Amino acid sequence: MGGVLMLTRIWKTYKKQCIIAGVALAVVLIPLYLYFMFQTGIWYQDAFLAKQRDGSFQGKKDGIHYVLHITPTQNGAQIDFSVDGQSRQYEVVKTELDGTPGAQFYENGTPVFEGRVLTLDARTHDYMIATKDFDIVDGLDFRIRGATEPEPVEYFPGYGTQYGWTVMRLEESYDTRGEPLMLLPALIVAFFLWVDILYPDLFFALRYRRYVDGDCEPSEYYRSWQMIGRVVLAIASIIFLWMGLLNIV
Repeated sequence: MGGVLMLTRIWKTYKKQCIIAGVALAVVLIPLYLYFMFQTGIWYQDAFLAKQRDGSFQGKKDGIHYVLHITPTQNGAQIDFSVDGQSRQYEVVKTELDGTPGAQFYENGTPVFEGRVLTLDARTHDYMIATKDFDIVDGLDFRIRGATEPEPVEYFPGYGTQYGWTVMRLEESYDTRGEPLMLLPALIVAFFLWVDILYPDLFFALRYRRYVDGDCEPSEYYRSWQMIGRVVLAIASIIFLWMGLLNIV
């Protein structure tokens, strides 16, 4: 508890300075945080490819650099995707098979597959590709971390991802880096923290005042646990904000 008592004494002595420093830090960090939170791009596996001024998408994860170009065509899109300088060219042509969505896939100008498109989640552009007989041949791209380094082919997109990128480009509907819904729990926690700082006796009064006749003051023991609670709330708010920024839900 020695550290808590020291924090309590520092807070009492420099309360005004701490509040000013906190507000100044928030003024600087909040716009920066919101910029990255709502940054436009495409999530691929666990890497975020941010949209660049030239229309490309670039990102880096675990030392791997990704560059993506998507050019719309009349019925689909041409895709140029590179992983650490190794490039592959794809083309997706949207079709219909027996009245259901379908697609033709080309790699480096050569037709490689034609099948049906099964929509998993249109909002997040998640699709699975099946044969004409509805046998699944390709779905979501993801990698399981292991002790061995993945083969280069594992970094390149499958048919489902290629189709999702095509739909994104045609609809101009992309991902954002962060998950804005995570701002809600972060703001709720921060609200209670801010109220406790502005009105340090409020929660004490709400909990204990009705049991006491006359005036009563919080003890040093209460103040110590109050400081611990503030630290916990601050850490919880930061965790929610970090989860929101990394799209961890």
